[in-house]
Amino acid sequence: MKFPARSCCSITKQIVLIILLGGVLAGVANLVHPHRIPWVQDWSNYVEAKAVQAGIEVIPLGLALSLHEAGEHWFVDARSAMEFEKGHIPKALCLPFEDLDNQFQALEQVLESDVPLVVYCTHRECDDALLLAIELRDMGRSNLLYYVDGFELWEESGCPVEALRNHETHQRHEN
Repeated sequence: MKFPARSCCSITKQIVLIILLGGVLAGVANLVHPHRIPWVQDWSNYVEAKAVQAGIEVIPLGLALSLHEAGEHWFVDARSAMEFEKGHIPKALCLPFEDLDNQFQALEQVLESDVPLVVYCTHRECDDALLLAIELRDMGRSNLLYYVDGFELWEESGCPVEALRNHETHQRHEN
């Protein structure tokens, strides 16, 4: 049995038409569905709103810096170990949320201590710190704060930064 020969252009047009039709149908389905996916979202406040919803106390840069300078809180970095090595808040503990199952020693240290924690990650849109804070709370850890602005704003603001790769510490610059 022989199939009729079709040109490459004809098949390509059909594929494009199917993809476009699928996109239109998906958009219509989203419009009529009772639990729509928003087309546009303000991600800069999304994670903070989720933290408030979860009952995790959110703190801004100024308070995080004050707590760090007072030295009475442990700062916990939820970013990857590679990001931590490139730079982190001085004396922070590396506890990557993405690799939490393999962080037994650090996790045990955090769970057994009564020292208040400040958990952070990269920036306001990063939710690893929030997910870590919720996980720690669910494991019985209380006295948690979530530094929402993250390491990027900390560094951009001239706050102290420590890097493991070059073993350097940069101090805050006063203008």
